[in-house]
Amino acid sequence: MARAPHPAARVLDSAGPTVGVEDVAKCYGISRATAYNLAKRGELGVRVLQLGKRLRVPTADLRRVLGLDDDQGAA
Repeated sequence: MARAPHPAARVLDSAGPTVGVEDVAKCYGISRATAYNLAKRGELGVRVLQLGKRLRVPTADLRRVLGLDDDQGAA
């Protein structure tokens, strides 16, 4: 029997090389405010890049933390 896809796979399958903290919040199942607070404290669990005023997370890092293989979401 096939496993159901991880809920975050839907968000990450259409993502580019980085995602916003809002997308990380969706994947983690936490509020946007909590995700931003964790990112600012360096406790989000993934590498956070500050690009100007924006905080971005490498999609590959998030997939790794969530246990999603790079080829799992590809169809």
